[in-house]
Amino acid sequence: MPAPIVLVDAEGHIHAESEGWTRAFRSLAPQADAAAPLFDLIDDAEGAWHDLITRCLRENRTLRGTQRRIIFVGAGPRWVDWTMRPMQPADEVEAPPERAMLYMTDRTSERHTDRLRQQVEARFDTLLDTIQEGALLMDSDGVFRDCNDTVPEIFGRPRSEIIGSRFSDDKWNGLRSDGTPLANTEFPFWVAYYERKPVMGKVMGIYPPDAPPRWIRVNARPLFELDEADPYGVFVCFEDITNEQLKDEALQTSRDVLSSVLTSSLDGILVWTALRDTRGTIVDFECVLVNPQGEKLLKVSTEEMVGAQMLELLPEHADQGLFEAFVDVVRTGQPYEDELRLADTEGGMTWCQVMAVKIEDGIAVTLRDVSERREAAQAMSVANEKLEQRNRALRDFAYIASHDLQEPLRKISAFSNLVIQDYGDKVDETGRHYLERMEDASRRMSQLISDLLVYSRITTRARPFEDVDLNAVVNNVLNDLSMRIDDVEGTVRVDDMPTIEADATQIRQLLQNLIGNALKFHRPEVPPEIDVTTAVVSLDALDRNVPVQANCTEVCRVRVADNGIGFESKYTDRIFTPFQRLHGRSEYEGTGMGLAICRRIVERHGGSIAVQSVPNEGTTFTVWLPVRRTPSSNDAPPAPTQHDQSTTETILDE
Repeated sequence: MPAPIVLVDAEGHIHAESEGWTRAFRSLAPQADAAAPLFDLIDDAEGAWHDLITRCLRENRTLRGTQRRIIFVGAGPRWVDWTMRPMQPADEVEAPPERAMLYMTDRTSERHTDRLRQQVEARFDTLLDTIQEGALLMDSDGVFRDCNDTVPEIFGRPRSEIIGSRFSDDKWNGLRSDGTPLANTEFPFWVAYYERKPVMGKVMGIYPPDAPPRWIRVNARPLFELDEADPYGVFVCFEDITNEQLKDEALQTSRDVLSSVLTSSLDGILVWTALRDTRGTIVDFECVLVNPQGEKLLKVSTEEMVGAQMLELLPEHADQGLFEAFVDVVRTGQPYEDELRLADTEGGMTWCQVMAVKIEDGIAVTLRDVSERREAAQAMSVANEKLEQRNRALRDFAYIASHDLQEPLRKISAFSNLVIQDYGDKVDETGRHYLERMEDASRRMSQLISDLLVYSRITTRARPFEDVDLNAVVNNVLNDLSMRIDDVEGTVRVDDMPTIEADATQIRQLLQNLIGNALKFHRPEVPPEIDVTTAVVSLDALDRNVPVQANCTEVCRVRVADNGIGFESKYTDRIFTPFQRLHGRSEYEGTGMGLAICRRIVERHGGSIAVQSVPNEGTTFTVWLPVRRTPSSNDAPPAPTQHDQSTTETILDE
């Protein structure tokens, strides 16, 4: 075998060695005898290797290690990966092993290479920290991977905003030396990468945030791995030449660029410089720049605007407090923003979003027309009010209709009972059957109306969300269902459950419907077995197909699995629709509203519900509910009308 391998006993006597061992390690101790034991070849003053061999033989197991230091006599240290395996002659398998097979792989060169790389990197970091120019390292994807402390000073951005960003990000806006915009793909460091050759002495401008551009002279050199045609990155050095570059021609060019940007802007932009009295107090602002959109909003031409004073041209601004606000911007440097109804020079009024920032001894004001948005918001408010009125009318109608429907049903049931009790002996068997069917129909109709009321009140009579202990809720549900569980000889197993923010009453209704269904739809002669399990899942780890609408970070997954009759998968969507039943009333009682109520409750909580089922094997309902969520307007119950507070409570009791 080509690998260095040696067979030794506990005393270090070498019984066999491979050519790889002889070639790799014998030459390191040439003065040693050819038959010398291992411990004559290596310096094991501390007995570390002797202990390893003894331990390997004593414990009769393989030992391994990496990057272990070993010193051969008369030579320097080496670093090896090693494996030591106990060996046993084939005819003595029952006896303790007496020899160990030692495999070694020389990692000295790799270790030296790593140390050299670390030294080079340390020297490179020292160089970056020493030079006064900006130094930047960009990878092959155009992402900035490292820089020295000078770069943030020149770019006007913290190191955290530079490292990890891409040269083509929106925040990196460049200028050519003539002041025109420089496309990201023309940046010198990207040109050096793309053309595979250095770019030297290229002048460009870069925009720090909220500040004039800085001018830099750039040297960029592509970096290549050995024998590779494509660079793995680009090293960039640049010096700040802003003072050198900001001459009259360049400054004028910059103004031309700014003018083109202002012309294309959909916002009105005005630049005002402060006018001060002899005491330094700002007494007015003079307009030095206005773009076409600003002319359109204020209905004034550039000729009239530039050079004019604010209080003279637009006195209404002082009346609205804008002048004082602009003075505060210059004095404090804090931006100003508000929505105001501004007057133009023709007396018209326009709703605008006004934003002002300080520029030297003046301000830049941005005006955005928000009239359409405010009109749309007002129209939406009116529509919402009408919708709320309709919802209140529908709630009143539902309560009144339920009362009007329940009353005849109670009379039908009462009179049918009276007929059976008082005239039962005068009615034949067929008549009695008809009366019983009539009473059963009125009872089912009453239950159906009650379920409809529950369905409609999920949002209209909802309670605010609060901390709900699901353990307490499920225990109450099991107490309510205890008689039914005993009747069907069922078993319900429940995991330890978390606490979530929810409507406790609705969560109880949800779990009662799901567990009650599992008890109801069991196979004949097969006692139902129900497992209720929960888990808290991070929203990031949740399957994207699970539609969780609430604003949350964690979701509680509740599963209710049974061994019941199940159903075909084609009915998965149908079972959550109101009044939908998969079985006749003669087989299983109910109105077909239970699962529709479950879905309505889950959706009100911003969660989701799904089902999987196999005929004659069982059904599993999975519910996802937010653990913590940001409250919304849907969380609070609507303000009850006078009818809600009086008549509806009577209806519920009846």
